[in-house]
Amino acid sequence: MPAPEDFARIRGDSAPAFSRDGTTLYHLRGAGLTQIWATELNTLAARQLTFHDEKVAFLRRSPIDDRLIYGIDRGGDERQQLLLIDPTQTRPRPTALTDDPSVMHDFGGWSPDGARIAFAANSRDQAHLDVFVQDIASGERHCVHEGRHIVFVAGWSADGNRLAVIADRGYADMSIKIIDLATGLTRPVPLGPANWQSLRWSGDGRTLLGLTDHDSDHLRLCRLDPDSGAVTMVCEAPGRDIESWAISSDMKRLATIENDRGWTSLRVGPTEGERTIAETAAGVAAEPTFSPDGSRLAFAASSPTEPSRLWVLGASEPRPRPVTEAGLELDLVGFELVTWQSFDGRHIPGWLAMPRAPAPPGGYPAIVWVHGGPVSQARPNFRPDMQMLLAQGLAVLMPNVRGSSGYGRAWCESDDLEKRLDSVADLAAGGRWLAAHPAINRQRIGIMGQSYGGFMVLSAITEYPELWKAAVDYYGIADFTTLLAATGPWRRSHRAAEYGDPERDAALFARISPIRQVDRVTAPLLVLHGTRDPRVPIGESEQFVTALRERQKPVEYQVFDYAGHGFVRPEDRQRAYAAVADFFGKHL
Repeated sequence: MPAPEDFARIRGDSAPAFSRDGTTLYHLRGAGLTQIWATELNTLAARQLTFHDEKVAFLRRSPIDDRLIYGIDRGGDERQQLLLIDPTQTRPRPTALTDDPSVMHDFGGWSPDGARIAFAANSRDQAHLDVFVQDIASGERHCVHEGRHIVFVAGWSADGNRLAVIADRGYADMSIKIIDLATGLTRPVPLGPANWQSLRWSGDGRTLLGLTDHDSDHLRLCRLDPDSGAVTMVCEAPGRDIESWAISSDMKRLATIENDRGWTSLRVGPTEGERTIAETAAGVAAEPTFSPDGSRLAFAASSPTEPSRLWVLGASEPRPRPVTEAGLELDLVGFELVTWQSFDGRHIPGWLAMPRAPAPPGGYPAIVWVHGGPVSQARPNFRPDMQMLLAQGLAVLMPNVRGSSGYGRAWCESDDLEKRLDSVADLAAGGRWLAAHPAINRQRIGIMGQSYGGFMVLSAITEYPELWKAAVDYYGIADFTTLLAATGPWRRSHRAAEYGDPERDAALFARISPIRQVDRVTAPLLVLHGTRDPRVPIGESEQFVTALRERQKPVEYQVFDYAGHGFVRPEDRQRAYAAVADFFGKHL
């Protein structure tokens, strides 16, 4: 049987970007500590381009040549810096475009002539992001818009004279502004709040294209007139979200990825006309991008049994072909879509997998794994941590409780504020459903989650202590009041829009914060947290662990000294996987 550490080493490929001539695919590769690679499409030979001891978060190619801009932070602190390389060099040497480790730099795009970049940064005030334009050659920059809280750049207009920016005040509360770079004036688009994703200027130079749930419960690809605020639907997937899209440079070919209960469907075809579903393995496709001449489409895709790799589909080809290999020789397990009924009759979807090994007497022990967010979704993509648990002989259930994305805005908003604990009741219903499964040992069910999923774990073991034999919390929320006081200043108002206001909702926070119910914990708990986490500061875990120790309740605590909101360094990933396997081995 493979060791837990073996699963932590499994790498994946993502973020494809064609070279200017279409012969090379630049992308990210790694097992947590991702770097930039180049794969030659004719030979499939791959070459590593960056060698940082930090995770590369993204890459963007210049519109006029192959120069790449990318971002790294320090130890996951999310104060990202922007760097530039020329991948055509034998040994590309990065040039720092920003160099202030106390400031976040959120890349917003290249100017059409490749001479300037736009980004948002919180150099004026840690709580507020402003928009900057910087000249690549000279490094000269100037602020073109002072923002409030979270603001990001959607992109440049084709003439290079305007920027579209989005003010993100919280889920479904985004607004769009247009910055005129010649006059310095910022004009709001006359449109009510909604969700906006993947917003870009269209080829006509006047309108914008993007995904929005404006006038809909689901995300659709729509055209926006920034002068009038008129929104026109371009295409939709009835009853499903369109979650990503790409259009060729000549505007003749369109690709969309639809979310079907977690699986994806990739549709490709003429912009005006019927698009057909490309034949991809059952799983999750993402990040579609056309080659500069529009003849090929690249995308990333994974399934429960196959790590993310890159695929290319030619305009005249019947099916896509892989251009990177997973190099994986493990016997992995697929997931089955299941549902159960919660306290109010709603049906909760989730993904269930059973180990390959025969069930022991009494049935398999099991783990309920809870996604973070809360606006996120458990999906049939590749999860090395879940495959590690399955290899250890544990069944896995991954729920999508109310508040999850992928099922429409109403489902996303159904756990807000005073309804927060309804989603925890969905978890409890899932635990009872699992306990009744004939293949499961009802006395040996654990729970595990990360970030907001860590809050769900702490809430589950305090609200329904009788259901859980053991629990693992990765950097979860213990107290909403202390979270909002200590989280990154730029996130504070955004998170308050989701969770509530510490003063106005003090009574609610007292009711839903797990630290207030710590006396009810009976399950042994493993807690893991990084010292540089800007989203859920380590104080959340420290106060919960201290409270348990004061009450002489069983708790194990592991601190990761140079880690942020997630463990990406190889030694941290291997240590975390081994700790989880050992903990559940002892208690389940």
